[in-house]
Amino acid sequence: METFYGKRLGTGNLEETIERFHETIVDTNRGYNFFVDWEKVERHINKYRVELSILDSLIGSCDFNKDLENILKKYPEVLPVIPILIAVRESSLKVIRDFSDVNMDITEYNFAERNLSELEVKALIEFFDKTGLRNFFENISTKSIRDYVTGVEVGMDTHARKNRSGDAMELVIKPFIESINLKHGNKYIILFQKKFHYLEKKFGIKASASIRNRKADFILINTDKGRVINIEVNFYSGTGSKPQEIVDSYINRQEELKENGFEFVWITDGYGWKGQKNQIEKGFRKVNYLLNLHFVRKGLL
Repeated sequence: METFYGKRLGTGNLEETIERFHETIVDTNRGYNFFVDWEKVERHINKYRVELSILDSLIGSCDFNKDLENILKKYPEVLPVIPILIAVRESSLKVIRDFSDVNMDITEYNFAERNLSELEVKALIEFFDKTGLRNFFENISTKSIRDYVTGVEVGMDTHARKNRSGDAMELVIKPFIESINLKHGNKYIILFQKKFHYLEKKFGIKASASIRNRKADFILINTDKGRVINIEVNFYSGTGSKPQEIVDSYINRQEELKENGFEFVWITDGYGWKGQKNQIEKGFRKVNYLLNLHFVRKGLL
C-alpha cells in the first residue's frame, strides 16, 4: 500500500506519508459556495415573483388597512408570502397576544392560500400592525418587496450554514469525483447521500444487514464489473467525537464493506487532527485508502 502513496507523493515509507498528511492539514473546508446558496435564494424568490409584485402596492400606502384588506380578499395567493416577510418558513404561526395577561391567550395564524372570512382578514390586519409589517410598508420600505425578500432569504440561508458546515466536505469532493469519472468515460454511476439498500432496489446489488440502512456520502458503481466503492468524507475540527472514536468508526466501516465485496476510501481533514499522529498512523495501517484534501489535489483519488 505504501507504493500507492509513495509514487504519487514521493514519500519513501509510511512515516513520511503520515508526516506529509500532518503537514498538509487545512484549517477550513469552506469554499466560496459555503456562505450563501444563491441558487436556493433565487428559487425561493422566483416562486413568489407575482405575489411579491402585488405586495409592492402596499409600499407607502395612505390607507394601509383598507389596501391590505382588498389584497387579502382579491389575491389570497399572497398569503404564503407573508411569513417570509418576517423571516419565517412556517405556514402557520402561534402567537401569545399579551404576556402580561394571566390567561396568555394564543392566537393561531394560518397562511395557506384560501378565501378568507371577514374575521380572518381582520386578524391578519392586526398581525401586520402588531409585528411591525404595517410600519415597514408605510415608513421603511421605499423600493421593491422583491429586493427586501431577497435580503430576508439570504439572511435565512445563513442559518443553513450549520448544515452546510457538515456538508462542506461533500461540496468540495463532489467535483473531484465527477471530474475523475468524466476522464474515465463516466464508467461509474455516482450516488450521493444514498442508503446501501438502494443498491439492491435499483441495481440488484445486495448489501448485508449491517450496512443496509447506513447512509453513504458517495457510492460509485461500475455496473459492468459489479464494482462498488464507498467514499466517506469528514472534517474534524476538534469538537464532538474523540479522534480515536472517529478512526475506529471508519475502520469498522471498511470491514463491513469488505464483507460485501465493496471498496472503501476515507477522505478527512481539519485542524482537529493536529497532534494526533498516533491516530492518523492507526488509520493508515487499517484503512486501505486514507486521504486528506491535499492528497486529493495531488491526484491520489
